[in-house]
Amino acid sequence: MAEAIGLAASVTGLVSLGLSVCKGLAAYYDTYQSAENDVKRLCEEVNNLSLILQSFEDALKDSEMRLKLEASASTRPINVCMERIRELDKELQKLMSSGMDEKRSARKFMSKTMKALYPFKEETLQKLRSNISRTNEMLQQVASTVLIRQNHKMHDAINQFYEKGESREIMRWLDPPDPSHSHAVASSKRGEETGSWFINSSEFSSWKSSPYSVLWVYGSAGRGKTVLCSTIINHLLQHCENKPTSGIAYFYFDYTNASISQHHNRLLRSLIEQLSSQNGAIPKSLKTLYERCRHGTTQPTEAELTQTLRNIIQLFSPCYLVIDAVDESKEKQEFLKLLSVIAGQWRLPQIHFLVTSRTELDTEIPKRTWQGATMSIQDGIAGDVESQILSTLRDENGALSQWDPDQREMIAKSLIDNSRGNFRWVACQLQALEDCHTAQELDEALESLPATLEETYERSLLAIEEKRREGFRHVLRWLSFSARPMHLDEITEVLAIDFSVKPRPQYDPRKRLVNSVKFFHKHSNLVSVSTVKNRARQHQQLRLAHLSVRDYLLSNKIVGSPASFFTINSLSAHRSIAEACIVYLQQFTKSDEELEKSPKNHSLAPYAARFWSYHVQAATAAAGKERSSSSRALLETTNPEAVPLIILIIELLAQILRVFGFPIPTTEKAIQTDLNSLCVELLSAQLEGQIRFFDPDTPWIDKPDVSRQINALPSGLYYAANSGLTDSVRLLLAKGMDVNAIGGRHGTALQAASCRGYKDIVQLLLENGAKVDQLAGDYGYALQGAACYGHEECVKLLLEWKADVNAKGGAHHTALHAAAFNGYEKIVEILVERGAAINDPGSEERGQSPLIEAAAEGQTATVQLLLKLGADILMRDQGGWTALDESAPPGFDAVVRILIDHDPAILQSRDKSGKSALHHTVGQGHISTVSLLLERGVDVNVIDAEGRSALFGAVRSGNKAIVELLLKHGANPLVKDETGWSILHMAAFYGHVEVGEVLIEAGTPINQGPEGISPLHIAVLRKQASFLEMLLDHRADPQAETESGADAMYFLELNETYEADAVAQRLSIDINALTVTGLRIAASEGRDARIRELLERGANINARDEGGHTALTWAAMKGHTSTMRLLIENGADVNACTDDGRTVMDWFYGMDEDIVNLLWEYGYKEEKQSVDLDGGDLDGRAPLDTVEREVLNNIRKLLLR
Repeated sequence: MAEAIGLAASVTGLVSLGLSVCKGLAAYYDTYQSAENDVKRLCEEVNNLSLILQSFEDALKDSEMRLKLEASASTRPINVCMERIRELDKELQKLMSSGMDEKRSARKFMSKTMKALYPFKEETLQKLRSNISRTNEMLQQVASTVLIRQNHKMHDAINQFYEKGESREIMRWLDPPDPSHSHAVASSKRGEETGSWFINSSEFSSWKSSPYSVLWVYGSAGRGKTVLCSTIINHLLQHCENKPTSGIAYFYFDYTNASISQHHNRLLRSLIEQLSSQNGAIPKSLKTLYERCRHGTTQPTEAELTQTLRNIIQLFSPCYLVIDAVDESKEKQEFLKLLSVIAGQWRLPQIHFLVTSRTELDTEIPKRTWQGATMSIQDGIAGDVESQILSTLRDENGALSQWDPDQREMIAKSLIDNSRGNFRWVACQLQALEDCHTAQELDEALESLPATLEETYERSLLAIEEKRREGFRHVLRWLSFSARPMHLDEITEVLAIDFSVKPRPQYDPRKRLVNSVKFFHKHSNLVSVSTVKNRARQHQQLRLAHLSVRDYLLSNKIVGSPASFFTINSLSAHRSIAEACIVYLQQFTKSDEELEKSPKNHSLAPYAARFWSYHVQAATAAAGKERSSSSRALLETTNPEAVPLIILIIELLAQILRVFGFPIPTTEKAIQTDLNSLCVELLSAQLEGQIRFFDPDTPWIDKPDVSRQINALPSGLYYAANSGLTDSVRLLLAKGMDVNAIGGRHGTALQAASCRGYKDIVQLLLENGAKVDQLAGDYGYALQGAACYGHEECVKLLLEWKADVNAKGGAHHTALHAAAFNGYEKIVEILVERGAAINDPGSEERGQSPLIEAAAEGQTATVQLLLKLGADILMRDQGGWTALDESAPPGFDAVVRILIDHDPAILQSRDKSGKSALHHTVGQGHISTVSLLLERGVDVNVIDAEGRSALFGAVRSGNKAIVELLLKHGANPLVKDETGWSILHMAAFYGHVEVGEVLIEAGTPINQGPEGISPLHIAVLRKQASFLEMLLDHRADPQAETESGADAMYFLELNETYEADAVAQRLSIDINALTVTGLRIAASEGRDARIRELLERGANINARDEGGHTALTWAAMKGHTSTMRLLIENGADVNACTDDGRTVMDWFYGMDEDIVNLLWEYGYKEEKQSVDLDGGDLDGRAPLDTVEREVLNNIRKLLLR
């Protein structure tokens, strides 16, 4: 501790003296800056040192950062720096006391006598610069640690945020990308002073301080925008450090990271997560969004995410948003719309939005109605480039440290003179210079530096060994056009596919790289290996070194160059990737045992199995574009009348070539034919290899199951139709494959194509005999499948082929139910126009009309349309629920309002147990919906079949605000159910202390109860010590006895004899009829097809309801064996606990033995879990009996006090 205190004092003293010396030196030498360049450079060094010391001073203001600095810093460099600062101080004192007359001007003094004296001696200046420079370098590493730790503070907050149960569930559903890795990589590339010119600029200062400000920073490729962005973010993190109301969120668009950082939707999710974590708790707007998405059962729309982001931003002031590389977003126009909404419509004064891009703002949004500042980095970045070069060359442990100072100065001069402010060019040259091992090689390299970035890439490509060129070109194709970022071990497998083998490529494991990191490091100007960490695992990725590499490979500049062999385009890339995937999958003809023994040896298999069809589709689309482009060019440059003649001449020439045995140039059509043949081979007889690694019928499952037992597979035609492979479908039909074969999740090829929206395939199948109304699969009929997924053109086509518009069966009963459930208004309109029964009561199990289905999912526009078309608003399902009963519990206020406005009589509706919409809603936490129902006149005191009002449900949920709202609107606090239990008994049962106090204040009796059992007795029985203490504070009688003579001690003893749970169950205080929503509805009813649909759309399989039940516990309660299997195999948490501590095994009796074995197989823990009120399990807890004993002792003390 003494050492830490000493270090703190040392750092504080160092900073204080250092800043004082810097100020003095700067003031003294600033007078003479116009004199010599050496003096200018000395002033720059002094300013640099001052900035580093300032970062220390800011860090030391934060006690937490101070402790972290003390823990991470060593005393030795601090002490050495202190000595050097003291030396500088001595030099400064000499200067200040050198006899200079303060009354004389500096220029006059210099001109007369001091020009030859101490301040300007070359050796003195060099000594000072050297001293300051060495001090700078020693402090730089420690200062970098400070900045990195400040960034880590933000991400520590995010990690702590995730540790809270509720936060964890919501964030798992939100599934935001993590930009911290991109930020860490960018930050690692910056020098200490990188971007200081920008930070100190008036434009940046104005942006920080002006209300609703936008700053658009632009510069061409390779200019260091991303590194500058990291500097800006680090500065803002430091700037916001001691401002609790401030918020900052950032995002890096990254073309090399397709699955994480290219989509607008992912941007919104990331910004929401970062700001939510800084809020300290889940913002109300995000929690509301989660609840309205059926507690994670469905995914939010972009409009909902945008509105939620706005609500969260309003919690902060100021709020900084920094977005890098907008031009790398696949959905750039969507981002630009968001920017216009934020800057032009929201105009929130606390927002400060900074964007980096290659292009100018006026180019991207020329006709905007809002003002935004722009700033080019072209001029300012030159200093950063020079600083980066010098910093790299000063590194005594760097790759170029073997060269002497003169040689390093020569390197620096050459790079600075030729860089033209391009960071990327400099990085490539520094990398190339590492291969110089003699002075001669160094001189030659510096004399022949490439003039441009393109020339640099050309040289790098030509340096690849001849025998490696074919394989490396394939690697570049994969890195440029893969569906997601590639893992290093996957690319290693790509290089083992030999494309030189004819007629087909072959996989040869002998060609697999032994040391892939070493191999690719040789080509680091083109590709880079990075370690990627996420919350689940860590792996290495191979990416293009920079987006400009891809730009060059796709550009016209490479076409006529010596490196033209490496030219790539969309067609050739997707075609070769598709071929590689198929060839790779074709190797899996081994026995099951061999495959299970070595799944790690087939690292490319999961990617190949999931994406081969995507690349086939992409190649087909690229070929179509190329064909259209060629045709258009021919028509534009040729007389239309001459086109047929030209085609005949081409065909004649081809025939002549054949006669003389010359090879005919490969055409795009021939290429596609060969690829389609490969597809058909795989689809016809080799599907097992794919299905073990990825099953298109269950795309939400990522983990391969190589041990999966495959008894029967759907036909190849089914998978071709499901994957959108039109040409393969045509070939398989020509081979005689049964068009009406049944199998797979969608039953038939026709239903699969209809669900996916492949109109051309639907047409092709129908023309080849597919039965339009064949009953099979999850959706019963093709028409229902098309309606379910919103494919309007497929719906129209199927109706043209006489599909039965009212055919019944499948997950949604009819096509109209499917369209209404999913909110496809246009399809609803089409179906009703074609005769669909608008009031069809649905399946016998549920009996829900299309209106009820739409209302249950919050489909506002669809509800309006159905009512307009004549839907019966008072129609009820099998349980007596109306559309209002379904829409109110999830909090769909807009739907609730529409229904009541349409017919207020719906408020009087009761279900078969006598419950109103208010009963169903109060336990869900949507106070706005409860308020809406009350304001519109729902009876607050209506009782159900058990004699309970809605107040019972509100008390059970423990929502104090809703309880108070009900009481405010006249809810009777004296109400008792048919058994005699009061609402205070309910509060005691669950231990809701605050709710209990509200009820007592409202007049609920404290000592009454059936058979003399008071709320105090219930609190003791349920071990609710806090509630008991509250009752005693309100003068509850601890000596009161029941009619049978039992006192509180008797109920305490029931816990000691383990009889309490059974007694509590017999008393029937709890509400057993919980309101179920989302995925849990489908699970409780055993609707497997609906579950598959919801999972495919991103439903959270482990989301919990008001009782803490998951879909799996509901399926177990209801005894749906097949549903349990489906949920377990798709990732359901087998150890999930309800609020009262029950796990799935609590419904063990009557459970299928195979299911029990499956639970054990998937990790069920026999020990019953304790429940963390935040939603997680309590690891490391004391044994349950010890905990109970302590609770019971506390209760005994309370009763005896």
